[in-house]
Amino acid sequence: MNELLLSWGQTGGAPAWLLAVVAVSVGGLILLVGWLLGGLTRLARGQSRQGLFGPLTDALAAQLPESRKETKDFAQLLRQAGLYSPVARASIYALRFALLFVPLVVAGILAVTLPPEWTVRILIGGGLLAGALSIIPRLYVYFRRNRRLKEIRNGLADMMDMLSMCLGGGMPLSPSLDHVAKNLTPYPALAEELQILRRQAEVGSMKLALTDMAERVDMPEVRQVTSLLGRGEQLGTRLSTSLLDQADHFRSTRRQRVTMHANRSPVILTLPLLFCFAPAVLILLMAPAMLELTDFIRPPEGQPSVLDGNESLGTGRIVRTLNQLDQDGTRQARP
Repeated sequence: MNELLLSWGQTGGAPAWLLAVVAVSVGGLILLVGWLLGGLTRLARGQSRQGLFGPLTDALAAQLPESRKETKDFAQLLRQAGLYSPVARASIYALRFALLFVPLVVAGILAVTLPPEWTVRILIGGGLLAGALSIIPRLYVYFRRNRRLKEIRNGLADMMDMLSMCLGGGMPLSPSLDHVAKNLTPYPALAEELQILRRQAEVGSMKLALTDMAERVDMPEVRQVTSLLGRGEQLGTRLSTSLLDQADHFRSTRRQRVTMHANRSPVILTLPLLFCFAPAVLILLMAPAMLELTDFIRPPEGQPSVLDGNESLGTGRIVRTLNQLDQDGTRQARP
């Protein structure tokens, strides 16, 4: 390793400079990623009131323009991901701008500092790195949303069973929601949504709270639950039996979904089997035949050449072999 670094240093100093810069950049990137992950965690828990960059959050977020449709779609994505903080959107966009701007600035400085032969590589690498880092915040929100919706979907059946027992015991709907939310520890995302539903119902009405929950989570299963609770609240009917039946329906749906994914597994495994095992099998099956064909066309040293006059490679030997087979067949056919 020392000899390699010494040889790099003797070629003009550029690779040594580049190695030092890469080492410093990697260390700084590790610290930056750790700080950003901590900031996103505090933002998701609602502990950050001014955003990731403090007073500069709104100014940095404004540097990335977007249309009204994009703003509405991203706001819905944040709600589904559970990022209800008022500064969540500004923090995500400020982080995207920072991750896009910093690599470009660093690449520009390195392009000016290092020798000209490294300029194109540094600019291309800086542009690719900036584009890759700028999509990390949105990917974080997207994967958090998928994980949260999956958790809510998996906990709906248990929630409805618990709610059915509370309502069957004579408890009103709002205290039942509070009791279920406090005891639904395996599904914290669903418990959080139930607490929001209860607080909105206390401030306004249960109908508006259920409507907002259906729009906020935006899942077919949640819309079915909110519709069932809304009808029960409006008509005053007993919901215990309906909730139990709906919970059984959700469990059967989950079972069918798991079965569907299990049936897809052999098809998905076909691709790695095809690209990993098929070449090896083809080599094992075709290698002997290809070796014999190669020996037939190009015999080893010491054997007569396959060239016959002006004939192409292998043609003379093939023709002689066919003639010999024809003659043998003619002799065997004679009486």
